[in-house]
Amino acid sequence: MQAWKCYIGDPNPRRVEVPIPSPDAEEVLIKVLAMGVCHSDCTILALKEPVLGMGAEFVMGHEGVGEIVRLGSKVDESRFAVGNRVGVYLNAGCEQPDCLQCSRGLQQLCKSEGGHYGIGREGIFAEYAVIHQRAAFHIPSNLDNKLAAVSADAVLTSYHAVRYTADVQPDQTIVIFGLGGLGFNALQTALHLKVKRILVVDKRQESVDAAIKLGIPAEDAFCTADPKAKKVHEAVAERQIAVDTCIDFVSHADTVMSAQLSLRPAGTLVMVGVLGEQVTLLPIVIVCTGLSIKGSYNGSRTAYEEALDLMSKGVLTPKIQTGSIEQLPEVLKDLDDGKINGRMVLLPDWKC
Repeated sequence: MQAWKCYIGDPNPRRVEVPIPSPDAEEVLIKVLAMGVCHSDCTILALKEPVLGMGAEFVMGHEGVGEIVRLGSKVDESRFAVGNRVGVYLNAGCEQPDCLQCSRGLQQLCKSEGGHYGIGREGIFAEYAVIHQRAAFHIPSNLDNKLAAVSADAVLTSYHAVRYTADVQPDQTIVIFGLGGLGFNALQTALHLKVKRILVVDKRQESVDAAIKLGIPAEDAFCTADPKAKKVHEAVAERQIAVDTCIDFVSHADTVMSAQLSLRPAGTLVMVGVLGEQVTLLPIVIVCTGLSIKGSYNGSRTAYEEALDLMSKGVLTPKIQTGSIEQLPEVLKDLDDGKINGRMVLLPDWKC
């Protein structure tokens, strides 16, 4: 079969021909139907050496949907059958009772299974892929493949960050930095949760305009493209807005700085993006105002089920563009250059 592989240290993905994998006892083989492309794919290709226990080479791709074509010998046939459409949960976890992560419902942080799909272990930028049955989530029948493809990362990550990590409440005021493939879904989540006041920040005017169309007041929507434009923390101070939580889907030096300066005493900064290798923290601000800083990575199994349900009801509708798996190198470059608004979904139209 055809696949795109990452070789750590080489910044370019390589298209290769590899054997179709066979599922182990508790795995299923899926025919890949659609794949989401994440900026994390660019980050992985930029690595000089493996980190966090990941392999030195692997099939890329951690976001997608597929059709089950073969079951492992110990797969629960009361739950799965050939022909089922499933979303690929990033990391099934080991589910061992002594696992510090899995025992607390944090399977997405478990490191005992050899890495996450497409991030250290074989992923889904391929014609076929194998995933553990714990990583297979049934896709609602009314959800098409292109939207389903981004459910387990772009939607789940943003939903979990807002609903669980930030634990936003209806009486709060929040700021969302970045309205790209994840941030726009976070905005929809916050609106669904009826958050009292939402401020949004993005460098693209079209993204800011999209937020305004969803009901965000123009005075609470900030475009950073103009260096002379007022910063969100300046507006917050000037208008005496008490910001409870900032959720940063960029984590660039500028956004992290602005978030720290925007929060009320005892406020919370949730970091989701990984764009900046290093950012500046202000100890005197953090300590003297009692700020909390949290990281949020992917999401729980419960959050994924909830996100899929909300997608099936039209509450969460990610912005997507579609392309061909043949275009992966170009798509990754455009994504890294900030030219893609929303989430890019690639279709498996391989040309042998």
